This record gives sequence, structure tokens and C-alpha cells, in this order.
Amino acid sequence: MSRWSAERLRIGLAPERVDLARLGLLSTRKVTRQSSVVCTPKPGEAPWQAALGALDGALTEFGSHAGSAAVVLSNHWVRYAVLPWQPSVTSAAEVEQLARLHFERCFGAAAAGWTIRTCDRGYGAAHVACAVDSALITALQACLAAHGLRLATLQPLLMAAYNDSRREFSGSTAFAVVEPGRVCLGLLQQDRWLAIASRRAGADLSEAIEQELATLDADAVPPRLDVLLVGADTPWSAPAARAARVLGGPQARGRSLAMCGAA
Repeated sequence: MSRWSAERLRIGLAPERVDLARLGLLSTRKVTRQSSVVCTPKPGEAPWQAALGALDGALTEFGSHAGSAAVVLSNHWVRYAVLPWQPSVTSAAEVEQLARLHFERCFGAAAAGWTIRTCDRGYGAAHVACAVDSALITALQACLAAHGLRLATLQPLLMAAYNDSRREFSGSTAFAVVEPGRVCLGLLQQDRWLAIASRRAGADLSEAIEQELATLDADAVPPRLDVLLVGADTPWSAPAARAARVLGGPQARGRSLAMCGAA
């Protein structure tokens, strides 16, 4: 086995930033190299085009080798939905069709060009659905292939962050994934999703969270807020209205997008 095949390239894609990280041997999973590139979306282009252009250059400089890459997508480019459990919907294909109908009702004809995936949380639990522009996935695969890489996994940020953090939750929680310009908020009860909301946000991210929580069923909103900061420049000020815990400690810097889901 070559040294490279024992490593794993991780990539985080956001509208204004691309993060790369290379992990060492699977037994240690230590980061052996990291890099970040800033990019600027251009008017008239697909919102992800600048990031893929930056990724192309970053891979050349980073020194990619033939192998696989795990990619985490910013919540800016992912639509989420929580679909109530229905006993008559039993197969994965039926759940995916239910999710597609939901996105088409909410977003219209644009949803026809999206790739949709769902997660089965077990009998009686709601399904979580994610939708991503299919053109983004195709362009990403082409960019990686030009550097001798294949797309091994593609994770939406919320799901990657949840998988990293779920052991820190107990009972009911409001889980906020905060990145520059966006807040994605999920309500969980005993490890089951009740609701997901994603919105643009300015400098006062805690206020945006409170505004979003105010739109939900008051009985379903837990008293505690768990916050994961993503991106070194992500600002945060604790809300006055509720207890908030920053995962990783109150002085934690924002996590690299590329490293979300790597735990």
C-alpha cells in the first residue's frame, strides 16, 4: 500500500473559502497538512463557481495525488427538510420521492435540477432530506478528476457537524451550526430531528438564531443552545435570552470546514 493510499484528502467548500486538509495514517488520523484559499463569487456565475475555481488552483499547489477525497459542503448550498414519519411510506425510493415532492412544493421548478438524499432515523422517526444542485456535484467530480482524484464522500455541513457532535448532546437540544454569513439550526429530541432551519445572517448571529427559534413551536424549543463555530473568522456573541454552550469550549476557534465530519 502506498503512503498516499493510507492518507485521506479532505476538502471544505464555501462561497468565499476553500479549505483542504490531509490526514495521516488511519490509526492516528492526524492532520499532516492544511491549506485555505479565499475566493470571491462573481455576479452572473453559479454561486459555487468561484469556489471550484479556487479548488482547482489549490489542488495544484497542495500537491494532490491519485486517490480519493472527502468533501464537506457549506450550508449555503444545501437545502434541508424534516419529513414527518408516515407508516405507509416504507421503501427508500418512496421516501426520496416524498422528499422531492416537498422540495418542489417549496422551491418550484428549480428542484428538478437537484440531487436529493434522505436519512432513515429508524422506525417512527422523521426523515432528514438534503438537496444539492446536481450541476455542483458534476462540476466538483470533474474538478477532482482533473487532478486524478475521485469523490469518495460528499457531506452537507449540518450532517457532518452533527455526526461529530452528537455524543455531546443529551436529551433535547437546539443545535446551531454557525459559519460566516449563515446559521443552520436543528432541533433534536433524544437524537431525533424535529426541525431544521437555515438562513442568511449578518454580524449578530445569536440574534438570527433567536429570531428563527421564535418561529418554531414554543413547546418544542429546548432551553439550551449548542453552538458549533465553523471558520476561523466566524464571530459569536452569546445570546442573552438562553443558555448557550460553544462546543469545544468558550474560547474555541471556528473549526475548519474540511475537518467537519472527520472525527
